[in-house]
Amino acid sequence: MSGSTESHHSNGVDAKTLDPKLSNGNVNHNAKPFKIFIGYDPREDLAYEVCRYSLLKKSSIPIEIIPIKQCELRQKGVYWRERGKLESTEFSFSRFLTPYLANYEGWAMFVDCDFLYLNDIKELVDLIDDKYAVMCVHHDYTPKETTKMDGAVQTVYPRKNWSSMVLYNCGHPKNKLLTPEVVNKESGAFLHRFQWLEDNEIGEIPFVWNFLVGHNKVVEGDKSTFPKSIHYTLGGPWFEQWKDCEFGDLWVKELEEYKKKAIEKKVD
Repeated sequence: MSGSTESHHSNGVDAKTLDPKLSNGNVNHNAKPFKIFIGYDPREDLAYEVCRYSLLKKSSIPIEIIPIKQCELRQKGVYWRERGKLESTEFSFSRFLTPYLANYEGWAMFVDCDFLYLNDIKELVDLIDDKYAVMCVHHDYTPKETTKMDGAVQTVYPRKNWSSMVLYNCGHPKNKLLTPEVVNKESGAFLHRFQWLEDNEIGEIPFVWNFLVGHNKVVEGDKSTFPKSIHYTLGGPWFEQWKDCEFGDLWVKELEEYKKKAIEKKVD
C-alpha cells in the first residue's frame, strides 16, 4: 500500500520549470501539481492501486494523488457520520470533502477508485473552465441491475454517477459551503445531486472521461466515443463475479504491469 500522498513530476521535470499552460486564457493550472483525490475502500485496494498507477503512468503534468481514507478522516475528527445501509463504499459521502481537503484552493479532482485511465490527465485538465464551480460528465443513467460490486444494493436517483468523477473549483464561493459539518449531516440527495449549486454552475465534460461499463457504448469508426477513462461502476475484475466484464482485459493488463513495476522497484 502506498503512502497517503504521492507527487509525480512527469519525466523528472519540476512544476516550476514547466511552460505556463493557460486554460481558457486566464489561469495557469500547472503552477502547482494538480491534486487528485481517489476514493479508497479496503475491499478495493487493488482497484485503487491500478487507478493510481494508470494516472501516474500517463500524466505529462505534475500530479499529486491523495487517497480519501475514511479511517484517517475519522482519526482527524473531519468525518464522523454513521455509515448508512445504502452506502456501497467507504467514500460515498467523504468524497465531498475534496474542496476542504484541498484547502479551498485551485482546482482538484475527485474520482472513484474503480476507474482505469487510458489517456493523459492533462487532456482533462485542459477542459477546465473557471466560470464553473464543478465540472463532470452529465450522465443520464438508470441502472437495470439491483445489485453492484460485491452484492451492494444498487440505488437509482437523479444525476446518478455525476459525483463519481468531479473537477472541483475549490476556491469557488459555493464550494466553500462544503465544510466537514455540512458533509457529515446533509442527505445523499443534497450532496450527490449537487444541490448546493445552481444548474449553470455545473460544467459538462465529455462522457468518454467517465465511460460507464455496461451503459456507454463505443461507436465503430467514431474515435470520439472511445473511452479516455473507464469506470467499472457495476464491478470490476478485482471481484470474482466481474472478472470477465467488458474492458476487463485492459484492467488486468494494467494490474500485471503495476505488479511488475512494483517488484522492479523493490529490487532496485
